[in-house]
Amino acid sequence: MSTETDPARKPTSRVRQVVGSHNLRDLGGVVTEDGSRVRTGRVFRCDYPAFAEADAAAWDELRLATVVDLRRGTEVAVECVDWSAYRVRWCRWGLSAGQESSWRAGYAAYLETQPESVVGAVRAVMDPRGHAVLFHCAAGKDRTGVVATLLLSVLGVAEQDIVAEHLLSAPSVEPVLTRLRRHDLYAEMLSDSSVEDQAPAPRQVESLLEWLRARGGAEAWLVDHGLRAEEVGAFRAAMLERR
Repeated sequence: MSTETDPARKPTSRVRQVVGSHNLRDLGGVVTEDGSRVRTGRVFRCDYPAFAEADAAAWDELRLATVVDLRRGTEVAVECVDWSAYRVRWCRWGLSAGQESSWRAGYAAYLETQPESVVGAVRAVMDPRGHAVLFHCAAGKDRTGVVATLLLSVLGVAEQDIVAEHLLSAPSVEPVLTRLRRHDLYAEMLSDSSVEDQAPAPRQVESLLEWLRARGGAEAWLVDHGLRAEEVGAFRAAMLERR
């Protein structure tokens, strides 16, 4: 599959420069294959959202109602924003790729290992009653990228644009690694890792999209694993607008 993006379809810059986080961006702004536009200001993705405690202006602008945390319990024990203080609903759906390192596993491993957690996370992000919503892991790249791929696929975004959206994480890798290595938990996990091997690559998302196509696509896989068709319909109605 070609990863070149048609200039007419190229996503607008949605990356937010905020204090405390390095990989915050709006999932909206991209045009779907049928010509609709994904609404902005409703769904955001991020690395660990330390901006909540460091950048009041960004916090006020996002107007979050829900945060969906994709990290394991051991990670949450190391650091977690007190979302109750912000009157934000927080829920955790820890994604696991099994025995593989989370950044080296094929992305389909998350869907194979704990499909119920993937569906739970997607359902929580999709629900329009909980928007604006932010979903995140530690770096906002791999586990967050899996959920973003499913959401954008369901909305009808072209595969090359889904890949391009994934690659927007590239500039964040070095500062995110620097931050994570301050914690013993991540320092051990990242001891043999470099900026180069952590960089997002097109093949990571391409392989997941191929895996999903073999199973009827993202929507089919999600519905087969418990998501209701009406939940998908409500998400599309909330997120898509004709240009």
